[in-house]
Amino acid sequence: MKRFIFCSTLMICMIGFLAISFAQDTGLQPADDVQPADTVASENQEVSSEKVVASYLHGNRRCMTCRKLEAYSEEALTTAFQEELEDSTLIWRTVNYDQKENEHYLKDYSLYTKALILSRVKDGSEVEWKNLAKIWKLVGNKEEFLKYVQKETRAFMDKETD
Repeated sequence: MKRFIFCSTLMICMIGFLAISFAQDTGLQPADDVQPADTVASENQEVSSEKVVASYLHGNRRCMTCRKLEAYSEEALTTAFQEELEDSTLIWRTVNYDQKENEHYLKDYSLYTKALILSRVKDGSEVEWKNLAKIWKLVGNKEEFLKYVQKETRAFMDKETD
């Protein structure tokens, strides 16, 4: 009986070690804390009646390319839209769609993989959105990637709304 308990304990420890090793090797990360879309701005940010939210949506499994998509997207926005980010007319965030409270984004934006979504929020409600799907084609060319995200974001922000 003691041998059975010892072997069982050893097996459980081994399985735990293997699970941790697998998670580290595959880039599996713990879920990020994400605010729902209607509470995107932090308490310290002034909330305007209209803003654009740039969301990089990802799952639990995150490869090097997926992390590069996120990093390039953030760099494109922070280098070209510093003033807009500071005054909260543009919000940058990452959203883990594998978290139960964020699963709706997969359906809302017809997603099957990671994505950069621009969303116009007016008086607390999303009124328009755009998937910058070309990021997948440009991830191998950082300069073109940054230009694309900046151009599309500027056009989306400058677009007249009703």
